[in-house]
Amino acid sequence: MLRLFAVLGLVLALPAAAQSPVRIAIIIDDLGNNQLLGRQAVELPGPVTYSVLPQRPYSGDIAERAHLGGKDVMLHLPMQASDGRDLGPGGLHTDMSREEFARGVQQNLAAVPHVSGVNNHMGSLLTRDVQAMRWLMEDLRCSGDLYFVDSRTDVGTVARQSAREAGLANAQRDVFLDNEQDADYVREQLQRLIDKARRRGSAIGIGHPHPQTLDVLAEVLPQWAAQGIELVPVSRLVENQGSKPIWHACSSPWPTVAKNSRL
Repeated sequence: MLRLFAVLGLVLALPAAAQSPVRIAIIIDDLGNNQLLGRQAVELPGPVTYSVLPQRPYSGDIAERAHLGGKDVMLHLPMQASDGRDLGPGGLHTDMSREEFARGVQQNLAAVPHVSGVNNHMGSLLTRDVQAMRWLMEDLRCSGDLYFVDSRTDVGTVARQSAREAGLANAQRDVFLDNEQDADYVREQLQRLIDKARRRGSAIGIGHPHPQTLDVLAEVLPQWAAQGIELVPVSRLVENQGSKPIWHACSSPWPTVAKNSRL
């Protein structure tokens, strides 16, 4: 009995880093418009994941730099918002025909090299549309070994459920880091993210290439290992679907674009 208590005491006394670390993924969205901030983002320490907007001036440059640095690259796919905000090039809308929608998905995948997954840019309207989300997940499933992360820009989103039904690996955002562009706010949101990860074992945060966000992450991320936190690519946290998709096999009449392709 004394030996048992001694062992328990040693376990409890272990520092956080010696125990199984919690896992956190950080996605930096909205890349491709600003070259300077995009390059600064790609220099963040550790396996941060980078989600690049399609058909922007620096989409290819940022994606290539992230890939060369061993980082995961995602497509930040523009989707219709409830407030009608301009999506820029490559936006998907509810009034598209099936062929227009599929062509838009393929053109956007081709515009960003080295893509391993997709998440939504805006999309508070489109991610609530069951038909559109079925189309999207079917197109992604038929385009290669991709995963989908629901950014959850609306509480009524059906995107992740649609990904599951399509047999697509999937996950969802837990915390937005920088809805307010203030360093103290970003630190508070990072702590929220850590708290969620400690409760559940893992969590996903999304930030943007704002100077305050990048400065705080550059300061904080190197400290995580000592706190028992493992920074991982978001691909490590996706939920893999082992069952067959409930929808029909790929049979689209338009050509698909394989992962890692480029224009």
